Amino acid sequence: MDKYIVIAVGGSIGAILRYLTGVYSAKFIGTSLPYGTLIVNVIGSFILSFFMVLFLEKLSLDPLWRLFVAVGFCGSFTTLSSVTYETLILFMEGDYLKGVLNVTLNFFLSFLSAILGIILARILV
Repeated sequence: MDKYIVIAVGGSIGAILRYLTGVYSAKFIGTSLPYGTLIVNVIGSFILSFFMVLFLEKLSLDPLWRLFVAVGFCGSFTTLSSVTYETLILFMEGDYLKGVLNVTLNFFLSFLSAILGIILARILV
């Protein structure tokens, strides 16, 4: 039962931060692209990669921490389904350049962020 509670708490935190990121990115950056989704995917990729390297290679943590961070928090914080939907909408509206830009930025920056998370985790511990 503990694992379900840990996942639920991590998921709740991730979902709330995901929502707030969307709200505040729209307010401060604008809505010409779905920046909130981009931001959470880049940050989430870093957090997941960084944590998993620490968890699997460097530290001896209770397995519940992996469920909390990887499954709960990152699972609800990052949003591949949102990227897919928002990109499809851009294409359906005929804005092909923004659609391609959205896919490219989300995947390239998230990939780069994951690499940086792994490198930083290996340097720190």
